[in-house]
Amino acid sequence: MGSIRLGVDTGGTFTDITVLEEDTGKVSIAKVPSRRDDHAGALIEAVGKGLEIANVDAGDVTLLVHGTTIVTNAVLENKLPETSLITTEGFKDVLEIGRHFRPDMYDLQQVKTPPLVPRERRYCVAERMTSDGGVLVTPEREEVLQLIEKIRKNNSNSVAICFLNAYVNPANEILVRDWLKAKLPDVRISASHEVCREIREFERMSTVALNTATMPLMAAYLAEISPRIQATLPNAKVLLMQSNGGSLTVETARELPVRLITSGPAGGALAVQRLGKATGNPNLLGVDMGGTSTDISLIHKGETRMTTESAIAEHPVKLPMIEINSIGAGAGSIAWLDNWGGLHVGPQSAGADPGPAAYGRGGTEPTVADANIVLGRLHPDRFIGGKMSVDREAARKAIAKKVGKTLDLSVEEAAAGIIRIANSNMERAVRVSSAERGFDPRDITLVAFGGAGPLHAAALAEAAGIPTTLVPEAPGVFSAIGLVMADIRHDFVQTQIMKDDKITPKKLSQLYEHLDAQGREALARDGVSEDQWVLQRTADFRYVGQAYEVNVPVPDGKLDAVSIASTIQAFHDLHLQLYAHSRPDGRVEFVNSRVAAIGLTSAPPMREQPQRKMVVEPKESRPVYFDEAGGYVETQVFEREDLGPGAAFTGPAIVEQVDTTTVVHPGQSVTVDGFGNLLIAVGD
Repeated sequence: MGSIRLGVDTGGTFTDITVLEEDTGKVSIAKVPSRRDDHAGALIEAVGKGLEIANVDAGDVTLLVHGTTIVTNAVLENKLPETSLITTEGFKDVLEIGRHFRPDMYDLQQVKTPPLVPRERRYCVAERMTSDGGVLVTPEREEVLQLIEKIRKNNSNSVAICFLNAYVNPANEILVRDWLKAKLPDVRISASHEVCREIREFERMSTVALNTATMPLMAAYLAEISPRIQATLPNAKVLLMQSNGGSLTVETARELPVRLITSGPAGGALAVQRLGKATGNPNLLGVDMGGTSTDISLIHKGETRMTTESAIAEHPVKLPMIEINSIGAGAGSIAWLDNWGGLHVGPQSAGADPGPAAYGRGGTEPTVADANIVLGRLHPDRFIGGKMSVDREAARKAIAKKVGKTLDLSVEEAAAGIIRIANSNMERAVRVSSAERGFDPRDITLVAFGGAGPLHAAALAEAAGIPTTLVPEAPGVFSAIGLVMADIRHDFVQTQIMKDDKITPKKLSQLYEHLDAQGREALARDGVSEDQWVLQRTADFRYVGQAYEVNVPVPDGKLDAVSIASTIQAFHDLHLQLYAHSRPDGRVEFVNSRVAAIGLTSAPPMREQPQRKMVVEPKESRPVYFDEAGGYVETQVFEREDLGPGAAFTGPAIVEQVDTTTVVHPGQSVTVDGFGNLLIAVGD
């Protein structure tokens, strides 16, 4: 047998695994419950389950790519180790002052999110670097040694270093970093130039503080899972999924855990991109609804959209990452009433333990999953392919007690209300990622995946004005499929602000040649063969006087006046699309040069099967509640395995499979394409 690849996506509720046999392209899938306090145990259980289902030998596994939420959850739950920060004298409070943004401009009593590092753990050093990289003041060793004693006394697990203008010249950061490492060998040290080498002091400081605070957690996690993976998969190389859509080595993840902020959702975006290329559909909107959250990603003209302006728990993260809009709407999202009787859904989640009321694990709060069970959309005896039974009566009682009784609604009316509000929350997020970014929803296909995505996608697409919903063959583990296809990736950036005629071919070529060299060095260090190297260049431009930039591609090779002019024109065009105005005759400013160094991995192509007219019979029918029908409607139920290419039917219908359930509403129609995808036409 040829080599085997594994993709493992650890979510808040379930841990998913995909087993890919490279020589045949065969894909096998499995799901196991996640473990809040034993992530490694869930990973190893998933690996064992996947190998068993695929009937393959552990010794044939050559690669395991892992998406993890350990960094994300630690930040969201504010469970970070004690961290200290050393910065330039006079800039101690940058991390707290921030940008003076108000999350809710109308809330006069809002509580600001505390800084990652409290003031008593922030220290200053007399050092100074000019904006063009000249050293004005060099740190004194004696002063740093005194700070080291203070850090020892406060029992910090890690120390972040962020000096003014270090993105231009990191000499002072390197000096202090080396002194700290020599005197504090057991403390994790991270300097801003190693994590984020570009302008904006607050965002750069926040990013390095996040990285440093999560380093002890990631080091402990990797120390726990590495020997267990080695014992289970003796011949496997282990990579971790990062937020930019590429994978990285265990060694790099240990030093740069902040790159894993959106580890799992990035795998889903990659899977959507691959699906689009196979089906010839360049514009897709991925909606990944799991147990805890919904993650939305846009693929435009066949490419993922990247951003360097993101945040987690209101802490800025200034790193290249796939643009993913995440909201607290999942199958486990809890329905609750405010003090005025208003019904809300999420962002609180019942998670995997205790889970929704119907799971029978001690949960008492009504959730989206409970509502779907009550409405007949999920069959109580066929959850996860019948491997887990749920209690419909417990779901009814939870909804009646916590929602229906107070609002004087029947259980079905209350459950339908929960679904409507959850869908409305997701609809807003879909519009933010499509129409509000200048993309016409009529030109987009919604790709529904995650364990709960296909339950809600058809209604969501219709509400958002998207004409077609696509449900892939294995939607419940779709993100894990993306993981096994991920390339290795490193991102490099250098800030050098230039205006108008100062943007010359010579200067830009020097910048990109330097970043290209760093990219080649990183890929060689990872052991990627040279014929698999790809270097992608982009640049950040803005109009003179603007505070933020727009990123556009830059041609390969030596740059000349023509290629620079075409790049600037691309900036004007994209600015017009994003903001509905541009200034082709205005003054332009170059801000950042960027290079993505990518080590390609071979991914077997998706195989299309010939379509034929196929008459399919439902395996049964049962009453399912639909709002638009005013109550229960007798609904045909299909088994996904019975729906081959060319199959067609109309709603209302339910399609059941081991990893999810798809809901087709009255008036909608379904066809199956040559790749086995369900295509749901949701109407005008």
